[in-house]
Amino acid sequence: MSRHILIASKDKRIGELAKEAVQSLDYNVVVASDLSLALYLTNKNMPDLIVTDEELIGGSGFDLLSELQTDEELGVIPILFMTGKGGNGNKAAIETRAQELGASKVITHPASIDELFLELMPHLKLDGKAPKQRPEYSPE
Repeated sequence: MSRHILIASKDKRIGELAKEAVQSLDYNVVVASDLSLALYLTNKNMPDLIVTDEELIGGSGFDLLSELQTDEELGVIPILFMTGKGGNGNKAAIETRAQELGASKVITHPASIDELFLELMPHLKLDGKAPKQRPEYSPE
């Protein structure tokens, strides 16, 4: 079984950046633009890493974090929480809230493939062992 990264973002560019960033590794990148699809795909695919944007269709990255923490299996998945560049002055509050809800790290939206790759690398499993997975499903 291949490994999975779930990108939860209404910005399709983030998903494309992630796909390009890990194309040489054994990872399948699945993108969900809305909260309900992100939750469904997380339950079905049990991703190795989740990257969620602060804003999703039908909810937020905070909502996704809250929902994932209610499931013992899903609550241990590393989650990178993305927030907008520059922010509106409350980036520290966003970071604190995201980490309280279980985010592994809070990052600003990446501008390039290299930037995203550097953020993803510490969270990727490259030891050659495929993790335990739930039955796979992808809308693509």
